[in-house]
Amino acid sequence: MLFENFNHTKNGYCAGVALSLLGLIAIVLLNGCSADYDTLGVSDYRNLEEISFAEQDGSSMVYSAEHSMEFDFVAPPESLETWDSLTVENIDLSHFASLYLVDDKIKEFPEDSLEFDSLAEKVSYSKSALKPGDKIRVPSSHVVYVVVVSESGKKSIWKLILNVPESEKSSSSVKNATSSSSAKKTSSSSAKKATSSSSAKSATSSSSAKSAASSSSAGNSSGKSSSSSLGSSSSKDGKPVESSSSVANESLGSSDSVSESPAPRILSLSIAGKSAEFDEDRKTFHVDDLDFRTDLTSIELSEMELSEGATANVEVGESYDFGAGIQVTVTNANDESETYTVKAGYQLPGSNFNSWKGDDVTPDSIWGNANTILTTTEKITSGSMIGAKIQTSSALTKTASGSLYTAVFNPKGVGTLSMASSSTWPDGNELLDFGKPFNARPEFMEVKFSYEGKGDSCDIYILLENRTGDKNVNRKSSDVNKLVASAWFRSTKADNSGRENPDVVSVSAPDENGMRTLRLKLQYGVPLAGSPIENSSTFNTKLESSNKSAINNGLVQGSGDEPVTHIRVVFASSADGNHYKGTKGAILVIDEMKLIY
Repeated sequence: MLFENFNHTKNGYCAGVALSLLGLIAIVLLNGCSADYDTLGVSDYRNLEEISFAEQDGSSMVYSAEHSMEFDFVAPPESLETWDSLTVENIDLSHFASLYLVDDKIKEFPEDSLEFDSLAEKVSYSKSALKPGDKIRVPSSHVVYVVVVSESGKKSIWKLILNVPESEKSSSSVKNATSSSSAKKTSSSSAKKATSSSSAKSATSSSSAKSAASSSSAGNSSGKSSSSSLGSSSSKDGKPVESSSSVANESLGSSDSVSESPAPRILSLSIAGKSAEFDEDRKTFHVDDLDFRTDLTSIELSEMELSEGATANVEVGESYDFGAGIQVTVTNANDESETYTVKAGYQLPGSNFNSWKGDDVTPDSIWGNANTILTTTEKITSGSMIGAKIQTSSALTKTASGSLYTAVFNPKGVGTLSMASSSTWPDGNELLDFGKPFNARPEFMEVKFSYEGKGDSCDIYILLENRTGDKNVNRKSSDVNKLVASAWFRSTKADNSGRENPDVVSVSAPDENGMRTLRLKLQYGVPLAGSPIENSSTFNTKLESSNKSAINNGLVQGSGDEPVTHIRVVFASSADGNHYKGTKGAILVIDEMKLIY
């Protein structure tokens, strides 16, 4: 018997064919993932897991995607009007990394993860690293910025929101203070924000002094971040070091001068008759389950309940472009306002992986694999879960990596003898037509998964495209396919303890079925530095095969603002498959993929 292989790759994926010329065995090696190689040398890791203070009340709230943390503090002793400094109790960050206070004033804190890195590289910071026992001064804005510096010098910036209370005595005296005297004291009463965000119904009243701590928290209504920075850490005697930035005077008028009015809030909202979920961290109302391929550019706002006396800049019964998302500003009688993002989208059919026809996920108009030759993707039932088991196999020492994707395998009907030639098909991805029509703009992708790689790596990723044509199998030379957004997970371990994946927001602990929940944040525009997309064939626009049936799936970089026309989602169990490398028995199990808008 003579066996040959063909390489089938896309974005670092491969497929191969081990073929018996006698026609007894025909095996297509499925898509694999690019290898996960950890380079030796100094560490680039710069993750800030948590920081805590001695005066803290309860646990800190960590918003990883927004690079922010929020802290509540116990009431100060009677001898103090408010906490003017705080004591660092614990710092949890990457090994070999250090944490510093930012010296510069930050006029506007970014929301885009790429801009975090850009800002972190620009700011100046204290000479001494923060350590437990150091004291930091509380600025009038109640916002502190810190930067994590890796062993290699790479930086990551974070915003710390300090909800600092006043003593009871101080609170009453501030209410009666004149404008001139109040300018000499920092009031933090307005930093007491509404905390019942999950229902968005227990809105609190805002004081007439709007603190920057409230306005700079995730998703603030004005869209402006407070200007605040601190110099270095405490001096040797433990006294807090003065901030290098100026502290803005705050003036509180008489409590009688402005009548109390409920803080402006959206209490509930529906789009096209479907109730929206509220995400407090992002100040976003989103509907994720409209009918597949609904025209998102014109959808009716079907219901909206506001806090008492509030008005909004949109009207129930009118239609809006909820695909791109709109900004809804709610204003109360005191002219206080709160701005929310309202967005909508839909799911890919069959993405819960509960519906199967044999060993194929249905509808097969969305999901594909190469099971017609070798079954490496199949239904799995475990406990309460029904999902997809994707396994790396082998034939005569050759790797066959399992995969599941939004693609069509071999749509041009290339014969198995031709596919078996790796010289004819150096890139087996050119045998697939990747991508399915799709027009939504999700912010996150979640999927439940488990992985036993035995030293191998898996790939889980999503790409949003803008195409001038439809199917790549019919792609013309004049057609242009642009990358609009991407998110990518590649790891040797399910707990994400292998390579650094900048698109990963979180990986949960295993549930009762042994499945973790992975959340990826889509990066619109240029991918984040260090994303596995860098080591893939995503941007290969020149065909490697001279065969007339080869399919060009290559993308060029878009700005991120283009309309979305297609989606690629890929799950693969094995690494470096395009070089016929992988580990037999590496198993990726997936279930309940969800797009979040």
